[in-house]
Amino acid sequence: MNLILLAIKFNYDPTSATGDALNIRRNATQFVSVPEWQRGISINPRDSLAAYAIGPTRGRTLTIQAKFARTDPRMSSVEVRAIPSSPFGDLLEALDRFLSFSAYVPQLYFYYLWLYNLVLQMARVNRGDVLGSVNSRRIIFVGLESDFETFELKDHALWSGGVGIHNVNWRWQFRSSSFEPWTDFAESKHRIYTVLEVPKEPWIQTPYNPLNTHLPWTEVMDYACSWADGTTNPDDASTRITKAVFELGPELVEYDCPGLGSSHYTLVFPFEAFDCTAFLGRLRRGIGNGRFVNCTDCASVVSTFSNITGSSLFQSRMFSDSGVLFGVNPVLAIGSNVWRRPCNFPGFSFHEVAWEGECTENTNVFDACLLVNGGFDPTGPPQIPLLPANLRFGGLLERKYRFRLATPAGRSLCEPQPIISRQRRHVI
Repeated sequence: MNLILLAIKFNYDPTSATGDALNIRRNATQFVSVPEWQRGISINPRDSLAAYAIGPTRGRTLTIQAKFARTDPRMSSVEVRAIPSSPFGDLLEALDRFLSFSAYVPQLYFYYLWLYNLVLQMARVNRGDVLGSVNSRRIIFVGLESDFETFELKDHALWSGGVGIHNVNWRWQFRSSSFEPWTDFAESKHRIYTVLEVPKEPWIQTPYNPLNTHLPWTEVMDYACSWADGTTNPDDASTRITKAVFELGPELVEYDCPGLGSSHYTLVFPFEAFDCTAFLGRLRRGIGNGRFVNCTDCASVVSTFSNITGSSLFQSRMFSDSGVLFGVNPVLAIGSNVWRRPCNFPGFSFHEVAWEGECTENTNVFDACLLVNGGFDPTGPPQIPLLPANLRFGGLLERKYRFRLATPAGRSLCEPQPIISRQRRHVI
């Protein structure tokens, strides 16, 4: 073999997310180094991780960088490309060859061009080949190793598939001249995450170094992107995540009635933080911080996991300025199958949810802690389960979230409190 693939960079420009990948890490302790793929080290897709934001890249040219070595000193230059190692990739390669051969026969050329575009559309509909092909270019060698050379991606499906997790397998090929057939010389496998926008706080992109534990975690994306798979707008992504979190009960979590509604995954000392590491452990069927959660925990999970997909949620509370409890209608608390006031409490001193925008009565809530009654009269039977996701909080006279959560007497006491409570907790 005359050519060796040494390394691949997806996130080669940490100051930008418009043409390459995002700055990421695996979890609180493990950083994703660049180059993400290295010969002899990256064997499986999970060994080579990258994440792309759909919004900032839309309409722009996507590029990667790759480095090569030659084993034959007489090879001064070589043309290199990579194609998806999939049925769609193989078929597109064959049709591309027919297109070249039929260039001077218009009827054949347009037939193969039509067929090529049809197969390409099928690949996108099936959400395969999310990064498409690595467009060919010529590499000039001075020494035995090349520099990191920039390649454009073509025929990718990044902008059409929405949120997702994709395994990408590339077959790397070379040829000395355009008259020669392509020869396989390497294969690379990658795990690619697609999110709608650059993740919002608590996730940040700078500073880009191993000490920044708020770079987006791929271990959170493993769940968030799976729960929101295929969604193409933030409201749908957050709704799907809210539903998935509520459905963790009763197998993994339940509302903490024994602890009188205590918080287990949201810490308040020495500063407010979400113990995301422990919650991930619970999601993996480990102990974590136990099975009990409260509204604050659920709000932290929903907003943090939604925001990594590009949504923009906060954690915020509702309560009375006077400190009086507000009455709650019968609800179905997370992990419970009984309609009642949570734990038979007389009411809530406060309730916390994931909330959009300014966290006022005019913006939408995403509450994974409970189901409210979606019937005409939320105070009693028949109980029609309604997940409060992408549901406007509403004024006193509106049949929205507040109307369904609080009793008629409690609605005036159930007031949004964004000035005091609106935040995005740090992750640890």
